[in-house]
Amino acid sequence: MATSIHQRSYDCEAFDEGDGRMRVRGRLIDNKPHGLGLADGQPLVIHDMEIDLIVLVPSFVIEAVEATMNVHPYRSCTDILVDYQQLVGLSITRGYARKVRALFGGPGGCSHVGALLQALGPVAVQASWSLTTLHDDPAARLVDDGDAESRERRLRMNTNTCHVWAENGPQFAAVELGHSPARPAWETDRLRALGLDPD
Repeated sequence: MATSIHQRSYDCEAFDEGDGRMRVRGRLIDNKPHGLGLADGQPLVIHDMEIDLIVLVPSFVIEAVEATMNVHPYRSCTDILVDYQQLVGLSITRGYARKVRALFGGPGGCSHVGALLQALGPVAVQASWSLTTLHDDPAARLVDDGDAESRERRLRMNTNTCHVWAENGPQFAAVELGHSPARPAWETDRLRALGLDPD
């Protein structure tokens, strides 16, 4: 029987802060379930790090950064935290992962904070779609289905992010022609469960 020797968890969440701001919060915890060969053999958390990013919507530019290390191996680990202010002014969308690696890879940062930052980019993008359902005022919505500019923004955000959104694929072509792409399966399932026609 296999024995767990290391556990890493990521907990990421996004919040609508109002006034065109979104908070993207992440936490990374590394746990050794049997300690590190210490006499008691009890679970031992070796990393516990948190990041809050304030992101402007719809530009996706990072406005503010707060990084903390609750548990870290060395007292000097926290010396690097101030450097993460370099994220302010960067976009958290296309090219974000590359920028994080360039700024904070290797000796330029903390590998664990870097891993957490990498996880937050897709969370911000996914969370942005939820903003469309939170505002009653259409002018406050991130996406307006009848707006050509909004359609183009959605297209840019999704282009080549996966095989479904390949720029030479049918989903991309449908949106580019002004048609609505196929509804996600989870959406059609929910609409049917509510007794509504997904079409």
